[in-house]
Amino acid sequence: MMVMLTIACLFDAESWDLTPLRQALPEAELVTCPDCRNWSPAEYAERCRGFDAVIATRSTPPLPEELVGQRGRLRLYAYCHGSVKHYVAKALIDDGLLVSNWGDQVAGVAESALCLVLACLKQLKNLDRFIRADWSNDRRVFSDFPATLEGRDVGLYGFGPIGRHMARMLVPLGPRIAIYDPYATEVPDGIRRCASLEELFATCQVISIHCGLNDQTTGSVDARLLALLPQGGVLVNTARGPIVVEEDLAAALSAGRLVAGVDVITDERAWATSPLVATDAYLTGHVLGSARRKNPDAPPRPTTLPDHVLHNLVTLARGHDDYVNLITSEIYDLKT
Repeated sequence: MMVMLTIACLFDAESWDLTPLRQALPEAELVTCPDCRNWSPAEYAERCRGFDAVIATRSTPPLPEELVGQRGRLRLYAYCHGSVKHYVAKALIDDGLLVSNWGDQVAGVAESALCLVLACLKQLKNLDRFIRADWSNDRRVFSDFPATLEGRDVGLYGFGPIGRHMARMLVPLGPRIAIYDPYATEVPDGIRRCASLEELFATCQVISIHCGLNDQTTGSVDARLLALLPQGGVLVNTARGPIVVEEDLAAALSAGRLVAGVDVITDERAWATSPLVATDAYLTGHVLGSARRKNPDAPPRPTTLPDHVLHNLVTLARGHDDYVNLITSEIYDLKT
């Protein structure tokens, strides 16, 4: 038996295609709230108490913490994207609010990391310059190991959904995979688990960062760790910028010690001011995971509502318990 839900769409509904939701839950009342950013915290909280579920996007303001213990009808916060920490306080999860995000829909990020690893290993940027300059002024960083993944030791810092996907893509290419993640469970056979970050960096030629940003990981990749990588070692960061001390990485790159692929920096509103701009790092602006350039002359199309959002709303309406991609208190602490 389906329960009729009142669902708030806390975004500009014209930017999203709500047709699949209307088809899946024809009895539901959809309330579009494009002006939600103008609500006061008190108004925001009061309105949310009248909804069974809310759908949120990156343009949605954070959920008011005054809902803790006073959520009214609100049971589900369905976020269309990844990190929820800027939008939902942990206290609301502890209070029983169901919070979901895109979970393991991470192929684009993992593929970006693999792309950068290969570009760095082959040093495509400087190789291209070298050839175009009629084979003169070879600016490639010299390396103490062959420029191939076959037989290399590749370290993954973080073994959540993205790290696991990265490992699955790496396996056919023949590297020896190592990980550092004290919270990882069910590590597949053939993957070496390191007891410390020092062990990971000291025993690998390539490091790809896939951990969340939290108190333990902020600034954890510094000059001391970078010095453990071999000459020509590769560092790729598609996770969060503050995990790496940018000045330390820039110094190692400028000294010709390392090669790096960087999709994220500390202040992504000011890429031009990063010390990495003056180096030969591959900089991809945190858009590599979805870097398709749309036809500028085509009329805008609404974005499709994610399948995980539809699934969880239907689950709520049916009174079932098979939700996907729920954020527990434990998962919340490990997230960016």
